Amino acid sequence: MSASETTQTNLHDEIVSLADAVEVLRESASLHSERPIVVLDEFDRIADAQERAAFADLLKHMGDKKVPLKLIFTGVGKSLDGLLGAHQSAIRQLEGIELPKLSWDARWGIVLAAADAFGVSIDKEIYIRIAAVCDGYLYYAHFITEKMLWCAFDDPKIVSQIEWDHYHTGLRGAIESISAELKRPYQEAVNKRSSNEYEEVLWATADSEYLERFMKAMYSSYEYIMGQRRNSVSLTYEKFCARVRKLRDVSHGAILINDPANPGLYTYREKMLRGYVRMQAEAHGIELAGEKIDQTVKQTMRVPSSVSRGYYTSKPPPGIHWERERRNGDGSEQE
Repeated sequence: MSASETTQTNLHDEIVSLADAVEVLRESASLHSERPIVVLDEFDRIADAQERAAFADLLKHMGDKKVPLKLIFTGVGKSLDGLLGAHQSAIRQLEGIELPKLSWDARWGIVLAAADAFGVSIDKEIYIRIAAVCDGYLYYAHFITEKMLWCAFDDPKIVSQIEWDHYHTGLRGAIESISAELKRPYQEAVNKRSSNEYEEVLWATADSEYLERFMKAMYSSYEYIMGQRRNSVSLTYEKFCARVRKLRDVSHGAILINDPANPGLYTYREKMLRGYVRMQAEAHGIELAGEKIDQTVKQTMRVPSSVSRGYYTSKPPPGIHWERERRNGDGSEQE
């Protein structure tokens, strides 16, 4: 009987050039399976543009060497150029597949399906609130719904319908249980001497379906939020702008970044954090999506993908209004 030995190799020390990386991938592909696939999840979280561009170079060389390996990149971005840089020879080897944000009916469909599975009903306003708060992310919709149903389960009385108390307690439970990775930037931003001011400013940055926003649009949202905070003093536009700019700094969580192509546009560095910000606002009694829903109007409506912006826009139910499109007390639209 013959014996064999294997020795582990530190690939980090072995790969010193792009050619080394290509050869390692070629060998891995030949040994792994007939049609190996590599998934690079949350690729947009690589903040360094040069580091992302290095992947574009790798793709080009893999194509030149005909390495039989399929790569799948997932990430939030307006285009492939935004994720990998303008390396056209590499981008030509990729097929872009746009995954739209969940439509409104799909968002609350998650809540209704879970409630139905447990034989309980849920008020229309509650499941629409969850649809608005989750920001189109499955993770938040599932998480809030799970915590809410546990609250109903722990209720000492028999529950046949989910109540607002279940929702609010479940929402607070979801916030407390959220991953530390999402909590940390928020806490770094608001744990300042004027924490309430930064918190309200931060909520204003998440009050939109649009991933990128101008300062004036965010200030419009801030004014709307402060209208709900009756005992708080609003910041001037100049002070508001200064605090928004601070949210780009590491000392304030490095939450926002500027669009390289248009520095006047702000977006979230970590896109999922928007949902957590929306949850925090909701827990403080701030409805970022607008006022009470008109219960008499059909809830479901969609519009097609926005090609110019590169992401899906789903028109909200009547009564949910983004940015300046708020309803006044008499039912008319604000200008």
